[in-house]
Amino acid sequence: MAPKSDQNAGQNVDQNEDQTQPKDGQKNRRSVKPSQSLLADLAAACLLLSRVPVSWHRFDDDFPPDFISAQWAFPIVGLSVGGIAGLILWIAVSLDLPVIVAAALSLAVMLALTGAMHEDGLADTVDGFGGGRDAETKAKIMHDSHIGSYGVMGLCLSTIARIGLLVALTEQSDGLMLVIIMAIVGAGARFQVVAMLRLYPISSFAKLGMLTGRPNVRRGLVAMAIWIVPLMMFVPELGCVAAIVLATAISLWLGKLSVRQIGGLSGDVMGASIILGEISILSCIIAALASG
Repeated sequence: MAPKSDQNAGQNVDQNEDQTQPKDGQKNRRSVKPSQSLLADLAAACLLLSRVPVSWHRFDDDFPPDFISAQWAFPIVGLSVGGIAGLILWIAVSLDLPVIVAAALSLAVMLALTGAMHEDGLADTVDGFGGGRDAETKAKIMHDSHIGSYGVMGLCLSTIARIGLLVALTEQSDGLMLVIIMAIVGAGARFQVVAMLRLYPISSFAKLGMLTGRPNVRRGLVAMAIWIVPLMMFVPELGCVAAIVLATAISLWLGKLSVRQIGGLSGDVMGASIILGEISILSCIIAALASG
């Protein structure tokens, strides 16, 4: 989720804050935003984390999506994106395509579904943290639409790792399990964003007004359950523990690093956390499957 994704999300939502004007001597009435429904939460999460059209739900012009309320649904978006990628991987392997081609197709589908916003966030984070002298300079680099050498290397290394892991996954699993495992990986990676928003402040340099605020405990627990429950159902115990510990450790490290570098979280940092979450969780699952 890069700052560009914040802008894109803002373009998808008409934030009309006009108040009702008094008529015929009536008193001014202040619009009070109603609680967002669960369906609206899911639609808001899709708007923010994917490029999938949300034609099945329309937000009122006076009440734009509440992305704080929608944070519990972030892992559901991951389930969908990962599951579709796993389905493509299954189909490609079933058609006897070379496994590296199948893996590349699966990754390409994920990029298409998300608009590559998380990859953009990873590149901007590496560029900013690696090239800036102070917080303001780092933030300026991260907001720059150009990509530097650090960002290029970060993208190359992460892409190689992800394709390699997808190839390794086809050697340890097949059929419907490819879909299930990729769905679990997608959900776990998006949960890292929810956890980081709960633990760390938003940077003053970030363009994340739509996300400012922590998810409440209940919604955070729901988001965690959406990832943890299927993980425990389909992955060996060692893999479950390793995935949770490693993904959590990386998110904690990235969150603390972001606070030191730019004073808090940004959309770029959260996008980077999703990519690193996918790599760490999938690595642990594959290792657990390989060990029997």
